Amino acid sequence: MQDKFSSSKYILAYDADCGPCTRFAHVVDNLDKNEKIDFISLTIADREGMLDRISAPLRYKSFHLISPTGELKSGSDALLQLIAVLPGGKIISPIINHLPGGKLTVKFIYNRFSKLHDRGTCHIGNNSSGDQN
Repeated sequence: MQDKFSSSKYILAYDADCGPCTRFAHVVDNLDKNEKIDFISLTIADREGMLDRISAPLRYKSFHLISPTGELKSGSDALLQLIAVLPGGKIISPIINHLPGGKLTVKFIYNRFSKLHDRGTCHIGNNSSGDQN
């Protein structure tokens, strides 16, 4: 686990069993031209202890972004950080952060898309027992 946090890359933990979540990870991977991000499934990240700082019921409710220093962000907060990491993010991120309602807009958009995770093929977030493969 310690080498995961000492990596020079960000780690994006996502629900690899969810169609919309996997498509999201593929989009991010395509945008990540400088290869600053590694990708890992939520189940593996949880098994390796990377998500221990997140309460068990919330670990499978959203994606998580772990910085090279080990800082962990989830959901819309992770999306804001992710935008900053991607190419063009150094321009877009400050605009979002300084515009009135910028962060609320990102949170709203994230919440709308995250509803896809709670429907259809995405059952990992609804598994209250925590038994993921």
